[in-house]
Amino acid sequence: MIAFSLNESLTGVPMERRILERREFLAALGAGAIAGLAASPSWASAASVAAVGIEDVSKPVSSFPALFGTREYFIGSTVKKLPRARAAIKPLEAEIAANFAQTVAKTLPISAVRGGTTEAIFEAAGAFSPHERMRMVNDFANQMPYIEDIDNYGLRDFWADTATFFKNGGDCKDFAMAKFKLLEKIGFHPARMRIVLVLDQDRNRQHAVLTVNTGDEAWMLDSLIRDVKPHQIADHYRPTVSLSGPRLYLHVAPKA
Repeated sequence: MIAFSLNESLTGVPMERRILERREFLAALGAGAIAGLAASPSWASAASVAAVGIEDVSKPVSSFPALFGTREYFIGSTVKKLPRARAAIKPLEAEIAANFAQTVAKTLPISAVRGGTTEAIFEAAGAFSPHERMRMVNDFANQMPYIEDIDNYGLRDFWADTATFFKNGGDCKDFAMAKFKLLEKIGFHPARMRIVLVLDQDRNRQHAVLTVNTGDEAWMLDSLIRDVKPHQIADHYRPTVSLSGPRLYLHVAPKA
């Protein structure tokens, strides 16, 4: 049984700076480009993504980078092998998706989202690079407070659903799960992501992070770090298992 009983601090990242950066990015596209995008309701389709050279992260990958120097081995169903993680395979709640969509809409041209549905907003956001979308999700989730399970629920280890996390706050695995589901909503294939359970050797504590495979690199979304970083910076993390929705992987360090 994997327990999480950490004493971590979390520094939230203000959205204003990210929003300003994205508005400047959109302005740089030029009025003609914006008009062209707005004219088509499918301006984040696979064809348009390919046309501007943005990696199509909606497609799965055949392999995953060796996380923190380990090899991963598929060992079966998340629910069967790690029953407490059942919340990890539940879809993102509509209320949370709608709230996130409103945040995303602030970064898009008004003409592209006027009267748009939640799904239309997420489709439009496909015009942003994968890294920009990861930052968007990271900022959104990191506004929540870090609270240990024992203080939230009176339990040493509890996997809350995402709606509960956005109501009560949560611990490291709750942050990682929320980011996984938000990225899936905004176009990332689940096979590109891993919720990784690790031993933080610097603090001698268990921890959880989300890693995302894009650009032939595994990027880390960590509740202890303000921005999205390459996983190699955390060489003090030793992964044990990781989840990709219903799929569970065992991590083994290569023999010396």
